[in-house]
Amino acid sequence: MVKNLVIAVVALCFAVSVSAEKLIEGFEDKDVLKKMEIEGDVAISADQKHTGNSSLFVPVGATATWRFSKENKFGTVTMWVYESLINIKVKNMKGPHFGLINSDDDKAVLIGAVKLSSQTEYYRDIFTAENQWYSVWTSGFPRAPAGWKKFTFTFTDDKTLGVTLNDDAADKIFPGKVAFFNKGANGVIFGGGTDMKKNNETFYFDDVEVDVSDTAKAASKETSKEAPTAAPEATPKK
Repeated sequence: MVKNLVIAVVALCFAVSVSAEKLIEGFEDKDVLKKMEIEGDVAISADQKHTGNSSLFVPVGATATWRFSKENKFGTVTMWVYESLINIKVKNMKGPHFGLINSDDDKAVLIGAVKLSSQTEYYRDIFTAENQWYSVWTSGFPRAPAGWKKFTFTFTDDKTLGVTLNDDAADKIFPGKVAFFNKGANGVIFGGGTDMKKNNETFYFDDVEVDVSDTAKAASKETSKEAPTAAPEATPKK
Protein backbone atom coordinates (compact mmCIF):
# COMPACT_ATOMS: atom_id res chain seq x y z
CA MET A 1 0.00 0.00 0.00
CA VAL A 2 2.80 2.39 0.95
CA LYS A 3 4.76 1.42 -2.15
CA ASN A 4 1.82 2.17 -4.44
CA LEU A 5 1.23 5.49 -2.70
CA VAL A 6 4.87 6.52 -3.15
CA ILE A 7 4.80 5.60 -6.82
CA ALA A 8 1.61 7.60 -7.33
CA VAL A 9 3.20 10.63 -5.66
CA VAL A 10 6.27 10.31 -7.89
CA ALA A 11 4.03 10.14 -10.95
CA LEU A 12 2.19 13.26 -9.80
CA CYS A 13 5.46 15.13 -9.36
CA PHE A 14 6.46 14.28 -12.91
CA ALA A 15 3.03 15.20 -14.24
CA VAL A 16 2.91 18.66 -12.73
CA SER A 17 6.36 19.37 -14.19
CA VAL A 18 4.93 19.16 -17.69
CA SER A 19 5.25 22.42 -19.61
CA ALA A 20 2.49 22.21 -22.19
CA GLU A 21 1.36 25.02 -24.42
CA LYS A 22 -0.79 25.69 -27.43
CA LEU A 23 -0.02 28.71 -29.59
CA ILE A 24 -1.76 30.05 -32.68
CA GLU A 25 -0.36 32.72 -34.98
CA GLY A 26 -2.47 34.21 -37.76
CA PHE A 27 -0.03 36.96 -38.86
CA GLU A 28 -2.59 39.73 -38.53
CA ASP A 29 -0.24 42.28 -36.96
CA LYS A 30 3.19 43.33 -38.25
CA ASP A 31 4.41 43.47 -34.65
CA VAL A 32 4.69 39.68 -34.76
CA LEU A 33 7.78 40.16 -36.92
CA LYS A 34 9.55 41.64 -33.89
CA LYS A 35 9.21 38.25 -32.18
CA MET A 36 10.77 36.36 -35.08
CA GLU A 37 14.31 35.86 -36.38
CA ILE A 38 14.18 37.69 -39.70
CA GLU A 39 16.57 37.75 -42.65
CA GLY A 40 15.55 39.75 -45.71
CA ASP A 41 12.35 41.57 -46.59
CA VAL A 42 9.81 39.43 -44.72
CA ALA A 43 6.40 41.11 -44.49
CA ILE A 44 2.81 40.78 -43.35
CA SER A 45 0.83 40.84 -46.59
CA ALA A 46 -2.83 41.23 -47.49
CA ASP A 47 -2.26 39.80 -50.99
CA GLN A 48 -3.25 36.32 -49.80
CA LYS A 49 -4.83 35.06 -46.59
CA HIS A 50 -6.23 31.77 -45.38
CA THR A 51 -8.28 33.44 -42.65
CA GLY A 52 -8.37 36.99 -41.35
CA ASN A 53 -6.92 39.83 -43.36
CA SER A 54 -3.28 38.89 -43.97
CA SER A 55 -0.57 36.24 -43.99
CA LEU A 56 3.22 35.93 -43.78
CA PHE A 57 5.14 36.65 -46.99
CA VAL A 58 8.77 35.49 -47.22
CA PRO A 59 10.37 36.67 -50.48
CA VAL A 60 13.36 35.28 -52.36
CA GLY A 61 16.51 35.17 -50.24
CA ALA A 62 14.60 35.82 -47.02
CA THR A 63 13.99 33.61 -43.97
CA ALA A 64 11.65 33.90 -41.00
CA THR A 65 12.00 31.71 -37.90
CA TRP A 66 9.43 31.67 -35.12
CA ARG A 67 10.95 30.21 -31.94
CA PHE A 68 8.01 29.06 -29.86
CA SER A 69 10.28 27.86 -27.03
CA LYS A 70 13.85 28.18 -25.76
CA GLU A 71 14.02 24.43 -25.20
CA ASN A 72 13.15 21.63 -27.61
CA LYS A 73 9.65 20.24 -27.15
CA PHE A 74 7.55 17.44 -28.63
CA GLY A 75 4.12 17.67 -30.20
CA THR A 76 2.59 18.89 -33.45
CA VAL A 77 2.80 21.96 -35.67
CA THR A 78 0.11 22.74 -38.24
CA MET A 79 0.44 25.44 -40.88
CA TRP A 80 -1.35 26.60 -43.99
CA VAL A 81 0.76 27.22 -47.09
CA TYR A 82 -0.35 29.01 -50.24
CA GLU A 83 0.94 27.28 -53.38
CA SER A 84 0.77 29.09 -56.73
CA LEU A 85 2.49 26.44 -58.89
CA ILE A 86 5.13 28.87 -60.08
CA ASN A 87 7.22 27.75 -63.04
CA ILE A 88 10.90 27.23 -62.30
CA LYS A 89 13.43 27.18 -65.14
CA VAL A 90 16.61 26.73 -63.11
CA LYS A 91 17.92 23.14 -63.16
CA ASN A 92 19.07 22.91 -59.54
CA MET A 93 17.90 25.28 -56.86
CA LYS A 94 16.65 25.66 -53.31
CA GLY A 95 13.03 26.71 -53.45
CA PRO A 96 10.63 28.09 -50.87
CA HIS A 97 10.64 25.83 -47.82
CA PHE A 98 8.85 25.41 -44.50
CA GLY A 99 9.01 23.12 -41.50
CA LEU A 100 10.67 22.54 -38.14
CA ILE A 101 13.90 23.73 -36.54
CA ASN A 102 15.45 22.69 -33.22
CA SER A 103 17.76 24.37 -30.72
CA ASP A 104 20.82 23.10 -32.63
CA ASP A 105 19.42 24.73 -35.78
CA ASP A 106 18.88 21.35 -37.43
CA LYS A 107 15.97 21.57 -39.87
CA ALA A 108 13.31 19.17 -41.15
CA VAL A 109 11.54 20.95 -43.99
CA LEU A 110 9.47 20.52 -47.11
CA ILE A 111 10.62 22.38 -50.22
CA GLY A 112 8.38 23.66 -52.97
CA ALA A 113 9.28 24.68 -56.52
CA VAL A 114 12.46 22.65 -56.76
CA LYS A 115 13.61 21.58 -60.20
CA LEU A 116 15.89 18.56 -60.25
CA SER A 117 15.86 16.98 -63.70
CA SER A 118 12.17 17.33 -64.61
CA GLN A 119 10.51 16.60 -61.26
CA THR A 120 8.72 19.82 -60.35
CA GLU A 121 5.30 18.36 -59.54
CA TYR A 122 6.11 17.18 -55.99
CA TYR A 123 7.31 18.82 -52.81
CA ARG A 124 10.76 17.71 -51.71
CA ASP A 125 12.02 17.12 -48.18
CA ILE A 126 15.42 17.53 -46.57
CA PHE A 127 17.09 17.15 -43.18
CA THR A 128 20.03 19.47 -42.69
CA ALA A 129 21.55 17.16 -40.06
CA GLU A 130 21.86 14.60 -42.87
CA ASN A 131 23.20 17.02 -45.47
CA GLN A 132 23.08 20.70 -46.31
CA TRP A 133 20.66 21.15 -49.19
CA TYR A 134 22.70 19.38 -51.87
CA SER A 135 20.62 16.18 -51.77
CA VAL A 136 16.85 16.39 -51.43
CA TRP A 137 14.22 13.65 -51.48
CA THR A 138 10.87 13.43 -53.22
CA SER A 139 8.11 13.54 -50.62
CA GLY A 140 5.30 12.24 -52.80
CA PHE A 141 3.15 15.25 -51.91
CA PRO A 142 1.79 16.80 -55.14
CA ARG A 143 2.06 20.55 -55.48
CA ALA A 144 -1.14 20.78 -57.55
CA PRO A 145 -3.69 22.19 -57.31
CA ALA A 146 -2.82 25.80 -56.55
CA GLY A 147 -4.23 27.33 -53.39
CA TRP A 148 -4.03 26.88 -49.63
CA LYS A 149 -2.80 23.55 -48.26
CA LYS A 150 -2.71 22.30 -44.68
CA PHE A 151 0.49 20.62 -43.48
CA THR A 152 0.76 18.95 -40.08
CA PHE A 153 4.18 18.02 -38.69
CA THR A 154 4.13 15.37 -35.95
CA PHE A 155 7.08 14.87 -33.59
CA THR A 156 5.49 13.48 -30.45
CA ASP A 157 8.60 11.66 -29.19
CA ASP A 158 12.17 10.83 -30.22
CA LYS A 159 10.97 7.95 -32.41
CA THR A 160 8.19 9.77 -34.26
CA LEU A 161 8.50 12.21 -37.15
CA GLY A 162 5.93 12.63 -39.88
CA VAL A 163 3.93 15.02 -42.03
CA THR A 164 0.41 14.87 -43.42
CA LEU A 165 -1.17 16.95 -46.18
CA ASN A 166 -4.76 18.15 -45.70
CA ASP A 167 -5.32 15.68 -42.82
CA ASP A 168 -4.94 12.65 -45.10
CA ALA A 169 -3.64 9.88 -42.83
CA ALA A 170 -2.35 8.02 -45.87
CA ASP A 171 0.03 10.84 -46.70
CA LYS A 172 2.78 10.40 -44.14
CA ILE A 173 6.40 10.96 -45.01
CA PHE A 174 9.83 11.03 -43.36
CA PRO A 175 10.13 7.22 -42.95
CA GLY A 176 13.57 6.27 -41.70
CA LYS A 177 14.59 9.91 -41.27
CA VAL A 178 13.79 10.36 -37.59
CA ALA A 179 17.47 9.81 -36.70
CA PHE A 180 18.23 13.17 -38.28
CA PHE A 181 15.57 15.04 -36.30
CA ASN A 182 14.75 13.30 -33.02
CA LYS A 183 15.42 15.95 -30.36
CA GLY A 184 12.09 17.69 -30.70
CA ALA A 185 11.72 21.22 -32.04
CA ASN A 186 11.71 24.74 -30.68
CA GLY A 187 10.69 26.67 -33.76
CA VAL A 188 9.08 26.90 -37.17
CA ILE A 189 11.06 28.08 -40.18
CA PHE A 190 9.84 29.68 -43.41
CA GLY A 191 12.27 30.25 -46.30
CA GLY A 192 11.82 32.16 -49.54
CA GLY A 193 14.30 30.12 -51.56
CA THR A 194 17.07 31.22 -53.90
CA ASP A 195 17.78 31.52 -57.62
CA MET A 196 14.32 32.86 -58.34
CA LYS A 197 13.01 36.11 -59.70
CA LYS A 198 11.06 38.04 -57.10
CA ASN A 199 8.01 38.24 -59.33
CA ASN A 200 7.80 34.43 -59.31
CA GLU A 201 7.78 34.07 -55.53
CA THR A 202 4.22 33.54 -54.40
CA PHE A 203 4.36 31.30 -51.32
CA TYR A 204 2.49 32.61 -48.27
CA PHE A 205 2.06 31.14 -44.78
CA ASP A 206 -0.86 31.50 -42.37
CA ASP A 207 -2.62 30.09 -39.30
CA VAL A 208 0.30 28.30 -37.68
CA GLU A 209 -0.77 26.23 -34.68
CA VAL A 210 1.76 24.83 -32.20
CA ASP A 211 0.73 22.19 -29.67
CA VAL A 212 3.76 20.99 -27.69
CA SER A 213 4.95 19.80 -24.30
CA ASP A 214 8.30 18.88 -22.78
CA THR A 215 9.70 15.38 -22.17
CA ALA A 216 8.38 15.32 -18.58
CA LYS A 217 4.98 14.31 -19.94
CA ALA A 218 6.38 11.04 -21.32
CA ALA A 219 8.14 10.41 -18.00
CA SER A 220 4.90 10.77 -16.04
CA LYS A 221 3.15 8.13 -18.14
CA GLU A 222 5.98 5.67 -17.73
CA THR A 223 6.32 6.19 -13.97
CA SER A 224 2.59 5.90 -13.25
CA LYS A 225 2.23 2.39 -14.70
CA GLU A 226 2.66 0.74 -11.29
CA ALA A 227 0.28 3.05 -9.47
CA PRO A 228 -3.28 1.76 -8.91
CA THR A 229 -4.71 5.06 -10.15
CA ALA A 230 -2.85 7.29 -12.60
CA ALA A 231 -2.12 10.77 -11.33
CA PRO A 232 -3.82 13.53 -13.30
CA GLU A 233 -1.71 15.58 -15.68
CA ALA A 234 -1.43 19.31 -15.26
CA THR A 235 -3.79 21.47 -17.24
CA PRO A 236 -1.94 22.90 -20.27
CA LYS A 237 -1.23 26.59 -20.21
CA LYS A 238 -3.43 28.74 -22.32
